[in-house]
Amino acid sequence: MSSTFSEFKPVLKIPAFRRIWIAQLLSLTAQNGIHFVQLVLIERLTGHSLQIGLMIAAFSLPPVIFSFVAGTVVDLIPKKWIIVFSNLFRALLAFSYIFTLRWFADFPTALLLIVYTITFLGSSIGSFYNPAVLAKLPLLVEEDQLIVANSLFNVTAALAQMAGLLIIAPAAVKLLSLPGAFGLMGAFYLIAFVLVQKLPRDKGRAVDRRSMASARKMWQEVREGWQFVIRNKAIYTAVIQLTLVASLMMILAMIAPGFSARVLGLAPEDAVVVFAPAGVGMIVAILVLGRFGKLFSTQWAQAGMLIITALAFGLLSLISFDFTALHLPDVQVSQHITTTTILVALTVMPMGFGLYVINTVSQTTLQRMTPEDLRGRVFTVQFMMASLVGLAPLLMAATLADVIGIPAMLFWIFVGCLLIGAFQLYDAARPH
Repeated sequence: MSSTFSEFKPVLKIPAFRRIWIAQLLSLTAQNGIHFVQLVLIERLTGHSLQIGLMIAAFSLPPVIFSFVAGTVVDLIPKKWIIVFSNLFRALLAFSYIFTLRWFADFPTALLLIVYTITFLGSSIGSFYNPAVLAKLPLLVEEDQLIVANSLFNVTAALAQMAGLLIIAPAAVKLLSLPGAFGLMGAFYLIAFVLVQKLPRDKGRAVDRRSMASARKMWQEVREGWQFVIRNKAIYTAVIQLTLVASLMMILAMIAPGFSARVLGLAPEDAVVVFAPAGVGMIVAILVLGRFGKLFSTQWAQAGMLIITALAFGLLSLISFDFTALHLPDVQVSQHITTTTILVALTVMPMGFGLYVINTVSQTTLQRMTPEDLRGRVFTVQFMMASLVGLAPLLMAATLADVIGIPAMLFWIFVGCLLIGAFQLYDAARPH
């Protein structure tokens, strides 16, 4: 492990890179923390999973809408200023929650609409921020340091997700209440804004007719990416797997606050009971893949992990039976909640493990089997599939959670994943 961190030392010695790296850690932590606080807020306001699903949709749509123009904008405008003002504007949006919660506390419908609007605006800004950061990196480090720099940013993204979702945001909601939690996340963005102001300047390029008339070429390139995916079975299978994982992760995030409040009888902010074990399972998967990843056969790993994930959803459905109908005494209810919470943690852990393995194996397949000149377009197709196609099962699961209940909805996810996994096992076993 120490040798791994020693590889990062040369790039961390570069002041500009160190600034953008710390800013990225803070902004991603704030972004994930705000997601958690939003989930808690909507669960408290409505107690409906569909409303949470709509909030996730409001966050997922802007990257798809702006993905076609974000690259052009990042090329035209100096990347430093996109990074600087993105952090500033997102800080202001986070702080706006403090006043919104105070002024619209007695108007829940208006409050919901404002939350969706702020979520959409923040995600729209992020659609330009992330490409700007990635485009800025080659200007801060040497070419032979890019792999190490990107690797460090990937590790940072995972750490920020865990810190924001599992540690900082839940603690902030408990200690500072909802307005205080939003204020803390805004402070993270504000610190990031201060850090990136001293980044070296870079030049944008002038707008010419060719750049303004590049829409036709852009659509042609996207179409070529789609054609390559459709014509290669291993590629479109990997894209489908990544889309499925993205959908299941969004569904898990959508039901977590409601599962905590409506099934376990805890507070919505105790959704960390669901998130944390899944994060532990992902960490275990990182260690296992790092050591034994070469032993995994792609098709068998994808199918086997999907079945493990399906069984975890099935067990989660079984143990989330509504025990309030049993009319247990208060002491027994407390004991039952404790036992159920422990069982949930032990169940969600292999779920996180399976989802991470599927995601990593599928992404590696795309990287290995796609020609270098097509990778960007293929990953654009994968991103669009995960963001757009993944919304349909998310909203369907949210509706089912409200209509038939979370345990029954989990059961049908179990059935669907099991059928897909069984088909993949059959496909992997038969001769080609």
